[in-house]
Amino acid sequence: MRVTKKSGYGLVAMTELADNYDTTHLSTKEIAEKYELPQPFLEKIMRELKDAELVEVKRGRGGGYELAEEPKEISVETVISTLEENSLAPVNCLLPDKDDPCPLENNCPTLEVWKAIYAKFTRVLESFTLDDMLDYFDEGERYQ
Repeated sequence: MRVTKKSGYGLVAMTELADNYDTTHLSTKEIAEKYELPQPFLEKIMRELKDAELVEVKRGRGGGYELAEEPKEISVETVISTLEENSLAPVNCLLPDKDDPCPLENNCPTLEVWKAIYAKFTRVLESFTLDDMLDYFDEGERYQ
């Protein structure tokens, strides 16, 4: 359930692309400089988002990244689960490819609670889009 730097930086980049949707392409250098992010790491993140078809890249002069869909069509959950390899499970036993089985797997008193928490958390992330991220960003700017 922990969102890593990778997902955090990915959401920052995707929100920036959403803010510039249908106006311009942005390079990783521009985004990295604006938010003081490590550019090599951001480039890796953007390649993963491109491979997942969440962003498109335009090569050459004036090139860079843009969203593959409108900001209102891309959920926060989609971005995070792409970068977190499809799981934000709060406990290892809910991971799709769990490596070490839990000794309590068949008799765990907390498993159903973890499942409920995970389901609700996922629904919340699915309900927020990049468009919503922009609304919250704009709101935060007003308070500074």
